[in-house]
Amino acid sequence: MALAAVCGTAISFAAVPVPQADANILGAVIGAVQGGAAYAQIDKQLNYYNNTEEGRQKLYTQYKEKYGVNYDSFLNAQLDAMMNEMSAGIRAVDPTIDKKPYIYFINNDTSFNAFCSLGHVMSVNTGMYSMTTVPDEIAVVLLHEMGHGQKDHVVHGTRKKVGVLVGASVLSGAAGSGIADAVLEVAVNQINNVAIGKKDEWEADNLALTYMLHTNYNPGATAAMWQRVIEKMSSGRHSFAGEIFSPSDHPTNEQRRDNYASRLTDLSGGNVTCEKGVVKVGGKTFVTPAATGEMSGAERAYFVMGNLVAAFRTGQNAREAYANGNTVLLGSQPIITCTAGDASAASLASLLNEIKSSQPAVVPDREKKLQAKAAPAVKQAKSTQGDAD
Repeated sequence: MALAAVCGTAISFAAVPVPQADANILGAVIGAVQGGAAYAQIDKQLNYYNNTEEGRQKLYTQYKEKYGVNYDSFLNAQLDAMMNEMSAGIRAVDPTIDKKPYIYFINNDTSFNAFCSLGHVMSVNTGMYSMTTVPDEIAVVLLHEMGHGQKDHVVHGTRKKVGVLVGASVLSGAAGSGIADAVLEVAVNQINNVAIGKKDEWEADNLALTYMLHTNYNPGATAAMWQRVIEKMSSGRHSFAGEIFSPSDHPTNEQRRDNYASRLTDLSGGNVTCEKGVVKVGGKTFVTPAATGEMSGAERAYFVMGNLVAAFRTGQNAREAYANGNTVLLGSQPIITCTAGDASAASLASLLNEIKSSQPAVVPDREKKLQAKAAPAVKQAKSTQGDAD
């Protein structure tokens, strides 16, 4: 298998995985037999694809040839706008994004997935849009992938995989220029080849929320997206693919949802919670959103939570709650747009004011310090389709 990869022949790495024991043995052999020279060649090729424009474009072309391109004008225009918004959010936290802007396309794969490869080359599966059409939720998945990109997680995973494959060729003295072919083969088949561990998955998840707080997306979409995944996967796993959805050594979908919910509570100073579709403020029940044709009540609840968190972060929580048509607002921050099955906006606004008056909530000192350090200032999360309708 390793020799075939180095020689550039077609082979499915996923079909015959390399046992961990073999990987360890081969790694030891590389260290003992020309290992330094082999890894130097690997690193040279990784740098080419990860850090040079020529290498990035070559990888970009290879991906488009492998997966095909979806030219839908609406989806591509939407993705362009989203990438601009998300890149700005990342830039507020990590300005190095401008040294290597993301290049991306929508591919024709109908399973629910997206990936970020070497060189900040990204692709979104067409199947993403059969799972959700809410931009805020799509942004959660893409910002997760961009978190991998900003931290070079794929580079590290690719280096390990190529090292295992090249190990056998070093023994036979056949490495040479074939290492370049091995690097490209592993990179282009990244979804099946490159294992990203639990630690890196958690980092990418947490970065997705950090980046989102500097955009106009609803931060509650982080937990809402995983609530949707949980509900969809309960009816079958066949439409899911890729590194973030299935490996057993990764966080579970429930763990990811609950991690986001916990972090959102922290961001509100402990004032806003959401569990089993019930949103509470100051420990008192505020609303249990009803399901709509597009979204479950539990999923909607996380969007309401996100809007409340935004109100606490921007100081709008100190303002009076009021109804504007079917929408409840705190100051200028929309909280929920009521639909059939919900209580009326007027009654929810009145209830929220009662809760606030009985237990005033403030943003903790730690959060104030975080806000003061943010540059630019955190934008207010907008009311999105996921809030209610």
